[in-house]
Amino acid sequence: MTGRVSITGEIALLWQDVDPYEGDVILITLDTDEVLALNTFELRGEVAQRYKDGVLEEGMRIRVDCRTDVAEIINFDTGETNDEDVAVVVDVAILPEGPA
Repeated sequence: MTGRVSITGEIALLWQDVDPYEGDVILITLDTDEVLALNTFELRGEVAQRYKDGVLEEGMRIRVDCRTDVAEIINFDTGETNDEDVAVVVDVAILPEGPA
């Protein structure tokens, strides 16, 4: 994934928690419209604030807008590190119900 990308689909799994350091966190797994598209997203910060406490529900159709960021990944077995592109959720939009 490079730059910005939008992924649409139906919410298959939704989980909400509160991180003791960063506040609200929402995890979403989508049944995506595009086969093999990125399908798991983490909402934090202002985006999580807008969509917490029942605003999103399993079965809803949404669009997730993401940008690329670089994260350092640690291999716990070897201690080696490497940089990896990760998706950062910029926005979420609830789509009208109906055919895709």
